[in-house]
Amino acid sequence: MPGKTYRVFCVGTVDTKLDELRFLAGSVRSNIGAFSNSNSSPKFDQVEVVIVDVSSSPDHKGVENVPDFEFVKRDQLLSAYGSAKLPDDRGEAVAIMSQCLETFLKLSLEDNSLAGAIGLGGSGGTSLISSAFRSLPIGVPKAIVSTVASGHTEPYVGTSDLVLIPSVVDVCGLNSVSKVVFSNAAASFAGMVLGRLTTSPASDNNDKGKCTVGITMFGVTTPCVNAVQQILTRQGYETLVFHATGVGGRAMESLVKQGFIQGVMDVTTTEVADHLVGGVMACDSSRFDVIIEKGIPLVLSVGALDMVNFGSKDTIPSHFQTRKIHVHNEQVSLIRTTVEENKRFARFIADKLNKSTTSKVRVCLPEKGVSALDAPGMPFWDPEASGTLVNELQSLIHENEDRQVNKYSHHINDPEFAEALVASFLDICPKTYTQPRSETASTREPDVPPKRERIPYSPKSFPNAKPETLERTQGILGRLRDQIEKGVAIIGGGAGTGISAKFEEAGGIDLIVIYNSGRFRMAGRGSLAGLLPFADANAVVLEMANEVLPVVKAVPVLAGVCATDPFRRMDYFLKQLESIGFVGVQNFPTVGLFDGNFRQNLEETGMGYGLEVEMIAEAHKMGLLTTPYAFNPKEGEEMAKAGADIIVAHMGLTTSGNIGAKTAVSVEESVVRVQAIADAARRFNPDIIVLCHGGPISGPEEAEYVLKRTKGCVHGFYGASSMERLPVEQAITSTVQKYKSIAMK
Repeated sequence: MPGKTYRVFCVGTVDTKLDELRFLAGSVRSNIGAFSNSNSSPKFDQVEVVIVDVSSSPDHKGVENVPDFEFVKRDQLLSAYGSAKLPDDRGEAVAIMSQCLETFLKLSLEDNSLAGAIGLGGSGGTSLISSAFRSLPIGVPKAIVSTVASGHTEPYVGTSDLVLIPSVVDVCGLNSVSKVVFSNAAASFAGMVLGRLTTSPASDNNDKGKCTVGITMFGVTTPCVNAVQQILTRQGYETLVFHATGVGGRAMESLVKQGFIQGVMDVTTTEVADHLVGGVMACDSSRFDVIIEKGIPLVLSVGALDMVNFGSKDTIPSHFQTRKIHVHNEQVSLIRTTVEENKRFARFIADKLNKSTTSKVRVCLPEKGVSALDAPGMPFWDPEASGTLVNELQSLIHENEDRQVNKYSHHINDPEFAEALVASFLDICPKTYTQPRSETASTREPDVPPKRERIPYSPKSFPNAKPETLERTQGILGRLRDQIEKGVAIIGGGAGTGISAKFEEAGGIDLIVIYNSGRFRMAGRGSLAGLLPFADANAVVLEMANEVLPVVKAVPVLAGVCATDPFRRMDYFLKQLESIGFVGVQNFPTVGLFDGNFRQNLEETGMGYGLEVEMIAEAHKMGLLTTPYAFNPKEGEEMAKAGADIIVAHMGLTTSGNIGAKTAVSVEESVVRVQAIADAARRFNPDIIVLCHGGPISGPEEAEYVLKRTKGCVHGFYGASSMERLPVEQAITSTVQKYKSIAMK
């Protein structure tokens, strides 16, 4: 596209590697210029080389500029992430800088200006940079010149297409060796960048619209997978084969998560054996979760579950030395799995598959052996162990119309079994796939993973935002998403008094919201008093700010806004809230708690839920954090379109306690309703955060019940009455009873 400027980033720690970075960046620029001069396309003078400083030393004074290059200072990265300075602890500082770099790269990717990234460093620098580079989509050129490139590289590369280039000598100054290595790295990286800008993958033209199928394989299941692949290719599918070595399964599931894969034939599930027994090619406890959460078609078999992998024979633990052992090669030795271990494998797989509610699943079980070694006359032939695996799976998996188990009187590598696998897959997976692919070369744009319609998080989407407000909101969301990635629930809470807020923060709460109902409930009245004409709701929030904001030290505090207030200009009121220290807003009081004719009359007379949507949209444009309540899927979608960062799926007035509701939906029905609201919001914005709230979800046990039964898209709980009223009711009642039980002489 003529006139467009792309950027490549040269990343490193300027405090220790400035000379090396300048040399590398200069070589990249020279090679891009040399390659483009021999190319007829006029666009390559629009590729800009930028040096990015990720120095993690707290004492680093910073560099203001690097002559002859565009330069991104460390302070700019910290500011975008929402941090002011780095901690003294080196490990924490490296982790924060890595997150800052990841945020920076994602914003550049969303602007479609990122053409590639290259870094250099020792073990610490490689760890910092690689973590961020791995977040870039497959296909975006990414490379690091590293001192650890010839060692154990999985922690740095993971499931990405990151290229590690051995530095040979330490990355410590320029010399005759390092200059050669940096020059070659720059030339190869420049070739990646320019090649990608001028061409698209060959599959774009030939395979566009095809369903892409992920298949797992091991050497001992190769005949089966080769036959499956050939049949699927003839049927018009695109196939991606993954070596089931632990990282192979993770790579496949990573591509499922990104939308590259629309169907899975998990023929070789041997990683489960290594995970449960302690081998070196293990999956982790999340195996199969992404496939099930995405709801894509799955055909599963039990390939190579007869073996556990170790290194050379002398690395096999002593307690396994009496097992059947097969030396595959000098680096890989295998032990035969037992009957009891196969029962454990069956339980692990069955527990995963039984959680599937939307996937179509077919489990295909070969009765005459699960690998090339599990056959008559071969070292791992053990009909009892393999038979136990097959029978246990058939017994433990709960069959229904979408989840079926079939046994076949074949060996896994028999051609007939491959045909049965494909027939099962064709029964549940369409041949074509309609989700849009990345742009083709004709548009001259870099390829990115398929995207659904969503709200891009870039400054242009926040026309009324102050830079510091936007940076703060991005920082908060970044930290919350990090928490989600670690599997830790997000917990928000209402605070009707300063002491409630103070000790919610002491307990580790993530978000605090103050609104008028908090004052009523902590005065012994029901929370619904906040919806009645007992006080000016927005004025009450301003009064409460004086009590709450001074005692909260670090947790983000949001304001509950009555968006239907006819006597306030919402744009001015939101600015007032921002100016006194609130980081965001929630829609409360809300007409969502009304139903029937009264609700309909509110909508008809211009006092409906639409005003709350408009308020959230205005707050979003200002860069404020937005966490609205939604009561049904339609409202969840409307709030997502308005730019909501967090949707709180509201199940009604909280039950339990002396002044809680007695009428509510069941906790089981809440699971269904929360899921529906989450699904509606995520159809528009897949990255939206969803919390559950209210109704029967009145304590930690009920919250855990809902979170464990919703499908991976509900990230935590927001409590109001359950966070302050109920604990106070219980604590004061119990304390007084204990005093009253004191015996007098």
